[in-house]
Amino acid sequence: MKPDASRHDPRPEYLRALLAQAGLTQRAAAKLIGISDRQMRAHLCDPSIPGYRTPSYAVQYALEQLARR
Repeated sequence: MKPDASRHDPRPEYLRALLAQAGLTQRAAAKLIGISDRQMRAHLCDPSIPGYRTPSYAVQYALEQLARR
Protein backbone atom coordinates (compact mmCIF):
# COMPACT_ATOMS: atom_id res chain seq x y z
CA MET A 1 0.00 0.00 0.00
CA LYS A 2 1.34 3.39 -1.00
CA PRO A 3 0.82 6.42 1.32
CA ASP A 4 -2.08 8.62 0.23
CA ALA A 5 -2.92 11.45 2.64
CA SER A 6 -6.28 11.99 0.92
CA ARG A 7 -7.36 8.83 2.79
CA HIS A 8 -6.75 10.45 6.20
CA ASP A 9 -9.32 9.09 8.66
CA PRO A 10 -8.42 10.28 12.16
CA ARG A 11 -11.49 8.81 13.88
CA PRO A 12 -10.44 7.02 17.08
CA GLU A 13 -12.74 4.08 16.30
CA TYR A 14 -10.96 3.52 12.98
CA LEU A 15 -7.56 3.58 14.67
CA ARG A 16 -8.80 1.23 17.42
CA ALA A 17 -10.02 -1.17 14.72
CA LEU A 18 -6.56 -1.14 13.15
CA LEU A 19 -5.02 -2.01 16.52
CA ALA A 20 -7.47 -4.89 16.95
CA GLN A 21 -6.74 -6.13 13.44
CA ALA A 22 -3.00 -6.00 14.17
CA GLY A 23 -3.56 -7.83 17.47
CA LEU A 24 -1.51 -5.25 19.34
CA THR A 25 -1.95 -3.35 22.57
CA GLN A 26 -1.82 0.43 22.49
CA ARG A 27 1.55 0.31 24.25
CA ALA A 28 3.06 -2.20 21.80
CA ALA A 29 1.81 -0.30 18.76
CA ALA A 30 3.11 3.01 20.14
CA LYS A 31 6.53 1.49 20.67
CA LEU A 32 6.61 0.00 17.16
CA ILE A 33 5.67 3.26 15.43
CA GLY A 34 7.86 5.46 17.62
CA ILE A 35 5.40 7.49 19.65
CA SER A 36 4.82 7.59 23.40
CA ASP A 37 2.08 5.64 25.17
CA ARG A 38 0.58 8.97 26.17
CA GLN A 39 0.40 10.16 22.55
CA MET A 40 -1.28 6.91 21.52
CA ARG A 41 -3.87 7.23 24.29
CA ALA A 42 -4.53 10.84 23.26
CA HIS A 43 -5.15 9.74 19.65
CA LEU A 44 -7.58 7.00 20.70
CA CYS A 45 -9.74 8.88 23.20
CA ASP A 46 -13.08 10.51 22.45
CA PRO A 47 -12.52 13.74 20.48
CA SER A 48 -14.77 15.65 22.90
CA ILE A 49 -12.45 14.87 25.84
CA PRO A 50 -9.81 17.47 26.71
CA GLY A 51 -6.41 16.21 25.67
CA TYR A 52 -7.60 14.63 22.41
CA ARG A 53 -5.02 15.03 19.69
CA THR A 54 -5.96 14.52 16.08
CA PRO A 55 -3.50 11.93 14.81
CA SER A 56 -1.43 12.73 11.78
CA TYR A 57 -1.77 10.70 8.62
CA ALA A 58 1.67 9.24 9.39
CA VAL A 59 0.30 7.63 12.57
CA GLN A 60 -2.70 6.26 10.69
CA TYR A 61 -0.53 4.89 7.89
CA ALA A 62 1.85 3.23 10.35
CA LEU A 63 -1.10 1.53 12.09
CA GLU A 64 -2.50 0.43 8.73
CA GLN A 65 0.85 -1.17 7.91
CA LEU A 66 0.91 -2.99 11.26
CA ALA A 67 -2.63 -4.25 10.62
CA ARG A 68 -1.56 -5.66 7.24
CA ARG A 69 1.29 -7.79 8.66
